[in-house]
Amino acid sequence: MVEQEEVDERGVLLQALKGYLEELKDTGVDELIFEELPASSPSPVVPLAAAPELSALSEHPAGPLAAAGTAALEHPAYADTCSATGNLQARLLFVMTGAGFVGEAGELLKAIVKAMGFAAEDVHLVTFPLEPAGVAAATREELVRRISAVHPEIVVALGEPAAQLLLDCREPIAALRGSFHDLSGIPLLPSLHPEALVADPALKREVWNEMKKVMARLAPQGR
Repeated sequence: MVEQEEVDERGVLLQALKGYLEELKDTGVDELIFEELPASSPSPVVPLAAAPELSALSEHPAGPLAAAGTAALEHPAYADTCSATGNLQARLLFVMTGAGFVGEAGELLKAIVKAMGFAAEDVHLVTFPLEPAGVAAATREELVRRISAVHPEIVVALGEPAAQLLLDCREPIAALRGSFHDLSGIPLLPSLHPEALVADPALKREVWNEMKKVMARLAPQGR
């Protein structure tokens, strides 16, 4: 049965090829030059009816993905690298690298959030991996998209990678932390990553002083 189908398919292809060659001959083409392909690279069989679509794709290789941005196209695996958890209507949103509320650093972050008067499920947490060179723009676009969807009153960027990415800068975290910055109309406060507090517990007091600034901003119930 399979052999008969292959024979029928070859017959259809040969008939189509014959018609194509006759059309070329009618237009004055009497010689074709073929480039031999390696035996290990067989050419795919494409239905003749699909030829106009293939032509359109060759003119517009990006197709409907063009609006996704060059970085996302070059690195499709990083087009949607962020993970999120928590309240989609949260007043407070955290952004950080790593596993979020997991492990020793994650438990410490939960404790900080609780001390601020929130439960972990009350806030919104967006995490992203440290990306290879060339995809930062795509990751930032995804982070901003997720932040815009929640539209919190305040964003806290935990750690230098998160702060630099959101603020689109290369300044060290020491120069960025402790002060509010503008992120498309949303106040953003850079602070230290929980892992830094695990490594050096003495930093907890500094971070807590920064979180008190966030609490002061959130004190008036704007929502």
